[in-house]
This record gives sequence, structure tokens and C-alpha cells, in this order.
Amino acid sequence: MENIKSFDSFNEKEKWIKDAIKHPGSLRKSLKKKEGKKITQTEISSEISKLKKKDRDKDKPGLQLGERDRTKYKRLTLAKTLKSMKESNEFEGESQNYMFFNNLQTIKRLVDDMLEMDEKEVDEMLTNGHNWALDHMATSKDDVEEVYNFLKGNTDRED
Repeated sequence: MENIKSFDSFNEKEKWIKDAIKHPGSLRKSLKKKEGKKITQTEISSEISKLKKKDRDKDKPGLQLGERDRTKYKRLTLAKTLKSMKESNEFEGESQNYMFFNNLQTIKRLVDDMLEMDEKEVDEMLTNGHNWALDHMATSKDDVEEVYNFLKGNTDRED
């Protein structure tokens, strides 16, 4: 029971972030970025893709990597999470509909990740009894397209 954290402790963002980053600057150094240079979301996604290709056993869940690559993967994943937290916080207070923009960013990030997946592997999964995913994707596309057409139609009229 000693390990159970209070609810308030989860609201202390800075504390868990500080505890999660054991070696500040190590990811930047491993990416050969100069001090003060930012790591972009694109660079993070690119490095994650490279590490996913190094997976030693694709049949096992998760990535099977060597110790150095596993550490780098964890650092990249944390950096990606922190960047998305920062981006979502930038919308708060600027817009009454910040959740709309936050959801839009989440959809974009997930679609980008899915587009990085091995197309043949995904195709095989969908063919082997997971065609429900096709239905979900089709209805999601219709919903996104409907919102886009509404927004585009209204912004074009204002111009």
C-alpha cells in the first residue's frame, strides 16, 4: 500500500517529467544535435521508424532491440509524449475549442504512425479477419471529410 500515489501527485507534471528524464541532453547527443537545437517531431518519428526496422523478432509483441537501441527508443517515445503534451497545452486558453484542435493533432499523429507501418503486414492483418478496421477507417474518413468540407466552405465564403 505504500506505493499507491495520491491523486494530487499526478497533477505535478514537472515532478514526474523531472523523474523520467534521468540524463538530460542524452537524446540530443545521440541524434548528434548541437546544444540549443530543438529536436523536431519529424526527426523523432523518423528515428522511431528506423528502430522499428531493427526489430529482431517481429513475431513477439513490442520491439526486440539491443540495450542501446532500446534506451534510445524509450527516450524517443518520451520526447514524443512530452512534445504532444506541450503542443496540446499551447492550445489551452487560446481557444474555446482547444479539444477540437487537440483531437485533430491526435488523429494526425495516429495516421502518420499508421502510414509508417509495413503496408504488407497491415494488409495481411486486415485480410485475416480484422476487416472491422476497414469499416472504422471508412466511417472516420467520412466524418473527417464532413467537418473539413464544412470548415472549408465557411472559410472560403469569408474570404
